Amino acid sequence: MNLQRYFLVSSYALLTVSLLMLAATRQIDGVSLGLYTCTLVAGVLIDTDRLQLNLPTRLANGLLILWLLVALAEWQLFRLSPVLVIVHFVLFASALKLLRRKSNRDWIWLYLVSFCHVLMSAGLMLGTKFLLLLVLYLFAAISTFVAYQIRSAQQAFQQSQSTPPAPLEYWREEEAQRQPVALPRWRNLTYFSASALLLILLLATPIFLAMPRVSRGMGRSGLLPTEALSGFSDTVRLGEVAQVKLNPQIVMRVRVKFPRGESAHPLRWRGVTLDLYDGQSWNTSGEDQTPVQRRGADNFHLETYRWPPFFTEQHFFVEPLNINTVFAAPRPYVVSGLPDLTRDEGDGLWTEFHPFHKLDYTVYSYTVQPSDTDLMADSGRNYPPEVRLRYLQLPNEFDPRIGQLAAELTRGVTSTLEIAQRIEQHLRNTYSYSLELQPVVEGDPVADFLFNTKAGHCEYFASAMVLLLRSRRVAARLVNGFQMGEYNAAVDVYTVRQSDAHSWVEVFFPQHGWVAFDPTPAAGLSVYDDGWLARLRKYGEAMEMFWFEHIIGFDTNKQISLALSAQRWLSFYERDANLRWLEWTNNLSELLEGWRANRRFQERLQEDTKTGLSFSAIIGHPATLLGLGLFFLGGVGLVLYRQRHSWRWRVRRDAAGSAVAFYEEMLRLLARAGQRRESHETPVEFAAQVGLPAVTELTNLYQQTRFGAAQLTDVEIERVAALLRDVKAQTKRRWRRRS
Repeated sequence: MNLQRYFLVSSYALLTVSLLMLAATRQIDGVSLGLYTCTLVAGVLIDTDRLQLNLPTRLANGLLILWLLVALAEWQLFRLSPVLVIVHFVLFASALKLLRRKSNRDWIWLYLVSFCHVLMSAGLMLGTKFLLLLVLYLFAAISTFVAYQIRSAQQAFQQSQSTPPAPLEYWREEEAQRQPVALPRWRNLTYFSASALLLILLLATPIFLAMPRVSRGMGRSGLLPTEALSGFSDTVRLGEVAQVKLNPQIVMRVRVKFPRGESAHPLRWRGVTLDLYDGQSWNTSGEDQTPVQRRGADNFHLETYRWPPFFTEQHFFVEPLNINTVFAAPRPYVVSGLPDLTRDEGDGLWTEFHPFHKLDYTVYSYTVQPSDTDLMADSGRNYPPEVRLRYLQLPNEFDPRIGQLAAELTRGVTSTLEIAQRIEQHLRNTYSYSLELQPVVEGDPVADFLFNTKAGHCEYFASAMVLLLRSRRVAARLVNGFQMGEYNAAVDVYTVRQSDAHSWVEVFFPQHGWVAFDPTPAAGLSVYDDGWLARLRKYGEAMEMFWFEHIIGFDTNKQISLALSAQRWLSFYERDANLRWLEWTNNLSELLEGWRANRRFQERLQEDTKTGLSFSAIIGHPATLLGLGLFFLGGVGLVLYRQRHSWRWRVRRDAAGSAVAFYEEMLRLLARAGQRRESHETPVEFAAQVGLPAVTELTNLYQQTRFGAAQLTDVEIERVAALLRDVKAQTKRRWRRRS
């Protein structure tokens, strides 16, 4: 491959990748992408002399001016977005450059256009596809830049010669003969481009971590607004949820943390609560939404009465949607991470519209459901006035057959729970699930579902149950939301798609509030594939989740938290290394002291010996040297053993056993001095018997740590070490007095 061919391959790879970035946004029409692709192919044929075409400059300029009128018509007549109008104009202008013989100035212009494509793609998407394509674009850009510089230098050299430019020949003179020289390996240029790209990414990582951040809510993920999600407004026509369920597009991802000791169980994400049915559509009869008071920097508290003992934490990552619904598990108490929050009378939560950016917020809900025994005892019908007014309403032209069916199904039962369960089981077992329904032009579609078609989707099942319950004077309401979604173990999140949209029923119990019932058959619940394609899709979604959570969502709070964690780790490592070094030197000094005492003993033994051998001869004896070597190795092993089995090492390894570790160390020191704890003595009684202040304080720390479920902090570890040293010194003094 010669230089010219390598330059063309690299340049068109750069333009192709920039076009793929625009195509990956899925917001550019296919006609424009197809025409520009054909233009790229034509440009390759022109530059390789396979197509004799050279668009005149004046004609190109005239066409560009005429396109301004086309752009104005797209904006004003066809009501296209200004972003799409600009994209069409840029694509057309670069196409005019491709359909001609290109000079160096034209290539630079095309490179700038490709960079504009990258910028527009960054405004239209920020997913993992953009990251992968951006890496490819940077690789092609580095390779193209180097090849362009070499090509420009070669052209400048040829122009500086007086003779007409000729192709370069690679020869050298050797022994009066001309020998060919191998052409340069352009593969090395590819390796250089890849190495330069890797170096750029490595240098960009610390800059990314240290660069100041804007607030999380400012993260943009698109310049074009998304379509509104049907079924999540204050007015929902019966059948709209079916349109949503046919779309597999992702709506949100949810990371759930259940309370300790509570196993994972299915949840529903509440969206819109509807109570008023007019025979064709559901509405919200409540008044305007009321703002929720913010407490603290980022928290909204929805309940003012006593909190339950534990919560289920849900972290939502909602895609850009042209709705303002806040999804949450039933009975939310605290919401954080939203710019504002309002609440309607049906417990629905709302925030600002987010058609251009994602929502990232956390909800804490009390998800424990009351038992059937508790609900059986809560069968009163003495509802508050607002409940009777809103949740017992029936349409003006109410079909009497619905009331007759409800009376027949609930004959002989009076409790609210039994009435709800009988109606729920009847709908599940008698009617079939289907998304292929023809709209009912005249009459009530719920009555048509119950007595004619006997098939429908979740909206029809839930609407029928609400009307059947209300005909029996049981307060009920309709809820539109989503099923829990598909679990992705790679990132521990539930992926919720539009196909997971669902409707269910909430029944009011005076003492327990609203309790959920679901009359939809099992065929209406989402079933997820578990094949190898599904696993690959989950890995791709996990990568995208990591990208949005840790790269796009890397805000100032996470930046500060990362810096503090690194600082704590460094300080802990430095302090722990110093403490280990001091402990090792103390043990070594004790070992040396024992060795000196042994040496003095050997000297006295030499003076008393009658053999006449000198001490140096004894020391120089091979057996003596072997004994000293074994003694030294044994001492080093003892130091290492004591260091590994010291209480401090056990605390670092197992924080839960820290209390037992240092308390056993204290008992070992006291046992050396002859003070052993009897089996019938409590720690407090033994400390009172010893009578040392350090022992008393260590005993208090032992009880606080072991029975108070608290771990030792670094400061407390230092205090324990000092107290153990005091115990060791005091026991030594007592032992010396006794001896």
